[in-house]
Amino acid sequence: MADALGGRTAPAENYPELTELLGRIRATYRPVDILLYGSRARGEASAFSDWDIKVIVGDDAPDQLFSTMLAWKTQEGSGVHADISCARVSEFISDLSVANSAADHMADEAVVLESGRVDPLRARQPIRSRQ
Repeated sequence: MADALGGRTAPAENYPELTELLGRIRATYRPVDILLYGSRARGEASAFSDWDIKVIVGDDAPDQLFSTMLAWKTQEGSGVHADISCARVSEFISDLSVANSAADHMADEAVVLESGRVDPLRARQPIRSRQ
């Protein structure tokens, strides 16, 4: 994902206030990548700014991961106010070329905070069940 975003990455350790939230995101979403965007990514945040987090999941991710209530519960009590949204990897990559889409706006500012160390092209393939 970092390549699609101009190579912008930032170690999660640079944001110690996100430690609890990132742990919850990893446990809940099993992400391909976790992106930070918005005022925090641009370096324009105030003390009252929230954290805008985009969770990129594999194409075979279950629909319940896209629930706004799940996102809210994930951030509740984490110590930070965060807006969490989720996208399937193929949809996010496809939307990067759509003018004025959320992904298009993120292409100019988002940074990869953490990678699930899954090749995004591989994540586009459905996981086959083991028999």
